[in-house]
Amino acid sequence: MRKWIMAILIIGVFILSVASGFIVKSFLNFSENKHQSNQAILADNESKDVVDTASSDITVSPNAEVVLTQKYEKCGHVISKKELAPREIVNLNKEKVQDYYDGWNIDEFTANKIMLSRNNSGICDEHYIIGESDGYISISCKNDIGEYIFKGLTDIPVQYLPEDDIAQLQKGIELVGRDSLNKFLEDYE
Repeated sequence: MRKWIMAILIIGVFILSVASGFIVKSFLNFSENKHQSNQAILADNESKDVVDTASSDITVSPNAEVVLTQKYEKCGHVISKKELAPREIVNLNKEKVQDYYDGWNIDEFTANKIMLSRNNSGICDEHYIIGESDGYISISCKNDIGEYIFKGLTDIPVQYLPEDDIAQLQKGIELVGRDSLNKFLEDYE
């Protein structure tokens, strides 16, 4: 009879082991399914909260560079100037910058660089006539209708220049471009 009790106990322990194994496995599967379900809900909620941004949401940074390019029809010159973005346009989007630069075309717009262009029917302000006035070399600029506007005197006296150079200055020497003007003046300093 002892053998029978021992056999029943062993069989009972075996059945309890198998049953507890099924219970633990069921619990683990339930927990894993619940975790996956929660992850799916979180992913679904995150995708609902995502908002696409448009390019108009880009704003001008404080250290942005502005490049202004003008093409002049009468003289055919293209003049580009680079400058730091004015404080008035910092943190503005493309539409507000377009309002600020009325009459200009926005060719490129990023947070750090804005490229603007426009066409002018006249001539650029880099057409100079170098002459003599009050004993010094004078500088004038040509306007749209071909008149020269006096810009100022240099500190270069003409009295020490050769006679041929003085005669040319009295007639007027036409130069185009700021580099040409600077080189000319350096030659006489």
